[in-house]
Amino acid sequence: MQRSVGTSFFYGWVIVAAAFLCLALGYAVWLSFSVFYVAILDEFHWSRAATAATFSVFTIVYGFGSMASGTLVDRLGPRLTMPVAAVLVATGLLLTTRVSSLPEYYLFFGLIVAVGLSGLGMVPSLVLLNAWFVRRRGLAVGVATAGIGVGTMALVPLLQRIILDQGWRVAYVVLAVCIAVVIPLLSAFLLRHRPSDMGLLPDGMSRVPLVVHHRQPRMRPDPTVVDGAWASAAWTLQSAALTSRFWLLLVGRYLEVATANVLITHHVAFFVDNGYDRLLAAATVGSMGIVGSLGQVFSGTLSDRIGRETTHTMFVLLGAMGVAVMLLIGPGMPSWVLYAYALTFGLFWGSTSVLMPVLSADIFQGRGLGSILGGLYVGGGLGAASGAFLGGYVFDLTGSYDLAFALAIPALSGSCLCYWVAAPRKVRLVPGRVRVANV
Repeated sequence: MQRSVGTSFFYGWVIVAAAFLCLALGYAVWLSFSVFYVAILDEFHWSRAATAATFSVFTIVYGFGSMASGTLVDRLGPRLTMPVAAVLVATGLLLTTRVSSLPEYYLFFGLIVAVGLSGLGMVPSLVLLNAWFVRRRGLAVGVATAGIGVGTMALVPLLQRIILDQGWRVAYVVLAVCIAVVIPLLSAFLLRHRPSDMGLLPDGMSRVPLVVHHRQPRMRPDPTVVDGAWASAAWTLQSAALTSRFWLLLVGRYLEVATANVLITHHVAFFVDNGYDRLLAAATVGSMGIVGSLGQVFSGTLSDRIGRETTHTMFVLLGAMGVAVMLLIGPGMPSWVLYAYALTFGLFWGSTSVLMPVLSADIFQGRGLGSILGGLYVGGGLGAASGAFLGGYVFDLTGSYDLAFALAIPALSGSCLCYWVAAPRKVRLVPGRVRVANV
């Protein structure tokens, strides 16, 4: 009989810890871009739109690469794909230290690093976590993705200090070495593809048969399922893409990631433009990272109890508050205003890495989930590209980020609407809602 929760340690939590560390290192590449962006602008004096377009290329490639990485992890497993991806990221970062022109920057960072990161990022981790957890999926994804925030808190201020002392090239070398060493070791010694590889079941639970006529066992029906026909379908990317729910999720993802990346790509440059010290700006990003970690854990746990859509709406309101704070910041404002932004927008930003994946898993659960999530992350990649470029373009055109920031609020509202209409609650109830329904 399989081991059950409460009687022994479940190896799935080791998978969560390994995913936490992989995401912490991998997304340090993504979320440190804003501090490298300022240093590269200082050195090369390229326009903000053209420089930010590197990040747009990066996020588009990352989005399409995520579609392939989900399929590869489904087929080959993480122990083969993730070390290769780590080496590719490290190679791209080392090549980035040699750039002297925009085309080289687009190629080395925008293409090579992005392809590698798609094999280390959210989709491979979510494929793993969705295989290991069902009842505690929101909590597991929330804890693992908290690594993104912790990595941001620990590494972005450190990288900024290295940039100030040794230059941005040395900072990228340090990051490349960490990724090339740590992630292959984690993959080799800790990662396992599915609980069945170790003779386990998701959540460490045992199967409990019901006795019926002639003593034939049958499995207890899943109390979370609302739409049995939808939930029992063998979803693939191709079949999911024929449904309106898939496109609602993709558009919702596009809008929330576009919003996030208008700010995340440009907030350090915005703070420096308004007279704040670069280390203070980096510390703000770092504090946003730890707040984001809290948002990841809290949003995942809360969504398991009250529902995905309701939780998403709550965090969207926090994101809108963060945007409003940014619109108020100007020269001479006290430094605590930056931390008010980090608190409100950081909580929203943290939730974005949890809620869309888990509500997508509620709708399209099954062996094809990896490729489906990869397809949805194309929307995220396009959104990040649009947001990063829009911020730079608006600044070059008007000398201010105000218009770009203001557009973020209606985009957040649109994302919220898309997730409500997609209605994961009409396919599967979260565990907390099952208990309410049974009262």
